[in-house]
Amino acid sequence: MSHLLQDVRHSLRLLRQTPGFTAVAVSVLALGIGANAAVFSLVNALVLQPRPGRIDEMVGVFSRDRVKVNRYRDFSYPAYVDLRDRAGVFESLMAHTFSTVGIGDGDSTRQVFAAIVSANYFTTLGVPLAAGRPFTLDEERPGARAAVAVASFGVWRTAGFSPAFIGSTVRVNGTPFTVVGVTPRGFAGTMSIVSPQWWFPLGSYDSIVGEMFKERETGLTDRGNYAVITAGILKPGTSRTAAGQALDRFARRLDTEYPGTDHDQTFLLGSVPRMSVSSSPQTSSGMTILSALLILMAALVLAVACLNLANLLLARGAARRKEIAIRQALGSGRWRVVQQLLVEGLTLSTLGAALGAVIGLWASTALTAWLSSVLPLGIEVVIEPSWRLILAALSLAVFSTVFFALGPAWTLSRPAVVADLKETPDGRGRRSRTGALLVVGQLALSLALVAAGGLFVRAAINAADADPGFSLEHQLIVSVDPSLAGYGGDRSRNVFRTALDRVRSIPGVERASVASIVPFGEFDESRSVRLTPADEAVSADFAIVGADYFDTIGLRLLRGREFTRGEEDPVGEGLTPGSDLGGRSRAQTRLSPVVIDRLLSRRLFKDADPLGRQILIQRRDEDPSQPFVVVGVAAEMRHDIFDREAKPHAYVPFGALFRPSMTFHVRTHPGVDDAAMLAAIRGELLRVDDRLPIIFAKTMTQQRDRSLTAWAVRAAATLFSAFGGLALLLATIGVYGVKAYDVSRRTREIGIRMALGATTGDVQRLVLREGMRTTVTGLVIGLLLAAGLGKLLSGLLYRVSPFDPSVLTIAAIVLSAAAMLACYVPARRATRVVPLEALRSE
Repeated sequence: MSHLLQDVRHSLRLLRQTPGFTAVAVSVLALGIGANAAVFSLVNALVLQPRPGRIDEMVGVFSRDRVKVNRYRDFSYPAYVDLRDRAGVFESLMAHTFSTVGIGDGDSTRQVFAAIVSANYFTTLGVPLAAGRPFTLDEERPGARAAVAVASFGVWRTAGFSPAFIGSTVRVNGTPFTVVGVTPRGFAGTMSIVSPQWWFPLGSYDSIVGEMFKERETGLTDRGNYAVITAGILKPGTSRTAAGQALDRFARRLDTEYPGTDHDQTFLLGSVPRMSVSSSPQTSSGMTILSALLILMAALVLAVACLNLANLLLARGAARRKEIAIRQALGSGRWRVVQQLLVEGLTLSTLGAALGAVIGLWASTALTAWLSSVLPLGIEVVIEPSWRLILAALSLAVFSTVFFALGPAWTLSRPAVVADLKETPDGRGRRSRTGALLVVGQLALSLALVAAGGLFVRAAINAADADPGFSLEHQLIVSVDPSLAGYGGDRSRNVFRTALDRVRSIPGVERASVASIVPFGEFDESRSVRLTPADEAVSADFAIVGADYFDTIGLRLLRGREFTRGEEDPVGEGLTPGSDLGGRSRAQTRLSPVVIDRLLSRRLFKDADPLGRQILIQRRDEDPSQPFVVVGVAAEMRHDIFDREAKPHAYVPFGALFRPSMTFHVRTHPGVDDAAMLAAIRGELLRVDDRLPIIFAKTMTQQRDRSLTAWAVRAAATLFSAFGGLALLLATIGVYGVKAYDVSRRTREIGIRMALGATTGDVQRLVLREGMRTTVTGLVIGLLLAAGLGKLLSGLLYRVSPFDPSVLTIAAIVLSAAAMLACYVPARRATRVVPLEALRSE
């Protein structure tokens, strides 16, 4: 132990004596360890860190069809109560669902994400509230319209942790709610990282859950309204196998008791996923794979840093050959010298780890703020500091020491006492070759990382040019939801009718319409479409749109007609199947019209003419089908940039079905300023109703560029480019360090060459030629590594080949330029050698 302490003091003294070397070494390590610490912080929050309370001990309960074994569904509230009270296997079973709600903020309304939960939600999760109380059974009772809420810790922090926050009032969908509790810090429900801002009791379901999130309008007491997801804690001593068998028997019992709603269902147990809430069992394999890839990229950066440090230590050790030889001559064994050098490396690693941990904490804080700024619906991002980050930084310090210090320590401690005491050139060539090999390794790894960053940048460029099937130019969208202000259906319809007329009359507006679903949006809706009840259903994206919708967005109508303005009115008639689509009065018609796209037309009718034909549209298997008559066929549309091919679509008029959440689509005349027009549209909407919640107003291009999928592509490009840029920086430093040391070591040789007639150009070419040889070798190996890494990342790339030749070429050129620049500076210095002084230097 005394030797160890002595070595630590000696290491600190040596590092203080060489501040330049220490600063470079610590900075290089801090960058490598900091990148790994930042990635570990994210991975820890995603897959490693235990969730609060006993969430990790819970089991999800899933209802699966016995006949169609791949079909799952949620539970009705009565079925949940039966499971909770009668199944006999649960110590506690909770239920929850989600919706968007409107939170009053002064005179405006914000749309946020909220959870609607059972009274035992927090006790089942084993999470005590930070303040206040949880919900009661009376507040859970369906139809109770319980106007109480529990806020997240982040909302309370925004309120300044005011003691008066508990008991205060918040306006939710236009109704006053009393805040009765606050969740603890770091709580995100059953998920990791992303969290709702508000929790409400199931008794408020009817009054705050939006129509987009409701299966039926019949309320929670309807056993056919499958509205909640369940998870719970098994009784002590009950195994999953035994519980699964008991639940299967209980499902058969419910089938007998309620054959109309609980027929052919079985209940399965599964884990509670960390990043989703679903009616079917989910795995964490996607997050695990992503985490492994991030760790791999960060580890490669650390490897480049360690190779860099190994080279620096070799160069520094060569200058200490005589000191080490004296130690060995005085009796120090090889292991004692290795220990001294390892302690020096560990001291550097510890300093680098401390700075790297700070960088990691800063990066995780920045990541939290970044995610919070881009996630929609007020979703909170919860990444709390963890002691695991400090432990990871220390582990990385030890690993780095072994990686970069052990090899140089063993090489420098090689017994060559006589040669080193005389400072003869023995062994220098071997050390030079070792340094060159280390540089080759740095360049190869760096090229792989730069190429990976380039692939993701190329993917981001492709995503920015994603084509949904219509032009985005002169397209504006403004989303509103009157239900968030507490408006009913009739009042909301009147608002839309009046607002649409006002918007259409604004100077500069060429066309205007409304739609329930927006391309590149957070939500979509699908329905089953078939010709007859006996046919196999075709799943199609479903949208409710207004008149002139296709002309407004520029989606080509291939056959038939658009919806008329008269079909925006809620009249309960439509068209007769087989009619000529014209010449009939509204009183003669019976079915509502539908426009389908070419893809759905081919799936249903093959090459036959679909116009005037009847189709059946069904929301879910348990619901009755609704007949429509086809009046038009539109071109295909892509709703998401990740859609590799278009999906079938069905469009029905605003008068046939109603959604309180709609988006105004506006096409402007060329030359009209987008910002001014958006302001004018906002003004007209607020003149119609100054309480109307406007969710967003932006151009369609902004809608695409700010979508979650586009952000994910850009985030990947930013992250992997940062890895590549960091590796490039470290490799450039490494090349420069090796060449600078090589030039200083060969001062006498260069002096002799110049004394014998070599020009400065000859000396430059000598140094650059050697550097080029090392660079080319690194590029060849790096291209092979880049191809392998690209193949590994191919599943994350957006429409980019993992072997994209332009990316690989540019990456090789960038790395070559950086390496040759790093060689050029020492080469220039070599030309300034004065032969006479060089000959006197040794």
